[in-house]
Parts: sequence; C-alpha cells; structure tokens
Amino acid sequence: MVTRPEMVEILEGRALSKHLLENYSRNPNGWSFTLFPSAKEDSGFFGAIVGSHTETWQLKLDSIFKSNPLMLGAKVESTERASFRQGNLSYGYRRLDATVAFELLRRLAKAELGDQDNSQMKLELERILGRIKPVVPVSGESYAQGPFILSDRKSLGITSEQKQLEDRLSVELRKLLRHRYLSYG
Repeated sequence: MVTRPEMVEILEGRALSKHLLENYSRNPNGWSFTLFPSAKEDSGFFGAIVGSHTETWQLKLDSIFKSNPLMLGAKVESTERASFRQGNLSYGYRRLDATVAFELLRRLAKAELGDQDNSQMKLELERILGRIKPVVPVSGESYAQGPFILSDRKSLGITSEQKQLEDRLSVELRKLLRHRYLSYG
C-alpha cells in the first residue's frame, strides 16, 4: 500500500521529536539517521530519513547548522521504506564514561596532528563506539549521539512517492517559516 503524500499526517518540531524518542526508547537498536541536501528549489532545506526496523520517518529541516532547527516529518509506509543505513554503526545514544571519552579525544587529537588519515580514524571510532550498545538517554549522563550520515539525494534511491512527500514537506516548512518569521520571503 502506498500512501498519497497529500493524505499523510505531518508532525512538527516537539511532537515529532517526542514521538521519535518514545519509539527509540522502546528499542534503541538498529536505528539510522541519514541527512541529505534537498533539491535546489528548496532554498537550502535539508531532508532526512530516520528510522528503525519497525518505522521510518521522512523529515524536512530548515537547517542542520543550528541546535534547534524547525522540522516537519511524516511516517513513510512500509512499501515505501528502503534501507538508508550506511556503515556498520547504527544510530543511537551511547553512554560514555570518562575513560572512553578520554580515549576518543586522544585519538581525535592524534588524527588532527596528522598521524592518522580519515579512513583510519573512522575505523577507530567505529571500533571504540561499536563496542558500546545504544541506550535510552538519561538526564545528567554523558553520551555520544550518532552517527548522522550525510549523503547526497541520488544515492538514497528515493521513490517517486517520497519525492512527492518531500515536496509537500518543503511547502509546509515554508508556510511555517512565513508564519513564525513575518519577514521570511
């Protein structure tokens, strides 16, 4: 069954974040978070595909460069769902104790000094973080969050239904920006 983009429910900001966190909290394993620049006509918006084995959401964000972007999202039906996970490390919150955090910082500093190339550093990070299972975050603890995969649109294999949904999310995000910021064109 393919859902027509004009008939899907769109969640905004806090409601969307709350829904995704509740679903993540039920089972923090096997998640992915893939970001991609939207089509040129989207004025710099970003798209994202976020999901697990049981549910996938298509998002539209006004920016990835601020801590609290405006975002909208809609659930992607199972027949439209594709595997967007890239790499060996699933998305999640991984609790970091001081020893692991120090080890990560030490390895990053070593890489910055030119002792390791980027591919070797990526393997080291995956090795260290891969041993730590994703967990449900608790206030007051330290976590590594990610990975967020940044990809191009073409390599994701977005379906025509997802493209239509992406277009609708862009229109709705523009409306939201105009409503919140009167000077927005």
